[in-house]
Amino acid sequence: MSQVNNPVAIDNDGSAVLERNVEPSKQLAHTVAEAVELYDVDRTAAHIAEGGYSRVALQFPDELLADSTLVSAALQERTEARVFILADTSYGSCCVDEVAAEHYAADAVVHYGRTCLSLTTRLPVVYVFGRDAVDVADLCAQCESELQGSRVLLVSDVQYAHALEDIGKALRGICKEVVVSRIAVQDCAYVPGAEDAAEPGRLWELEHPIGEYTMLYVGEESLTLTNLLVTQRCQSAFSYAPQTRTLRAESARVNRHLSRRYHMVQRARDANVVGIVVGTLAAVRYQSVVDALK
Repeated sequence: MSQVNNPVAIDNDGSAVLERNVEPSKQLAHTVAEAVELYDVDRTAAHIAEGGYSRVALQFPDELLADSTLVSAALQERTEARVFILADTSYGSCCVDEVAAEHYAADAVVHYGRTCLSLTTRLPVVYVFGRDAVDVADLCAQCESELQGSRVLLVSDVQYAHALEDIGKALRGICKEVVVSRIAVQDCAYVPGAEDAAEPGRLWELEHPIGEYTMLYVGEESLTLTNLLVTQRCQSAFSYAPQTRTLRAESARVNRHLSRRYHMVQRARDANVVGIVVGTLAAVRYQSVVDALK
């Protein structure tokens, strides 16, 4: 079984967080009932009760903050724990902000929205990815000419993980073989240091060498996609962006993140002196990485 963990942001100099415009998500809830379903409130409450947590931090990205009070109220009704909202994580909201949570003596974190699946060091985490819509029929129609008779490794960004099984079933009528990946913490909490704890990451099992597979990534261009393209030596790769309903063959020519990564790696090779700045918001094993780079 293969597992891929969080991406390395070698193409990100931090300017994006200063320049970006924050827009509310199109998937926002309008009622408590919608929030309960969209944010898996009952499953989250069950994890909180099972873990015996008493102070739980809810971490929302900026685009989902409008729903935070609905979710908080719904969770408070279903658990005996005290829940509170973290609303001060702007840079690296895809990472679990253990530092901010520990400032309020939290003993667990619920992380909402997109995540890079970085490992945490101390606090247990419940991940709630969300359920962004995917037009499965359109995806299959566009893939038919490109993937006919191929062996396909199907992966996705976290907010589309709920649709992978349906996509896989539809593609099996087109492809020679379809391997559907899964996210290890999709249905369970991550508890650092616990025996047999599932670590955040993507899992799959292949019957043939990975070089015989074509990767199909469901999601928009991101560091997650770049990480998969760099680390997994598939014979080819395609991505389908549900927001724009576009399919494209991936390469450095069309992928901005991948192109910039190659550029930055080359600049690092040509440099005489390299400074290393490490963001340790929720990054374990960073010291061993720094030692290896030295």
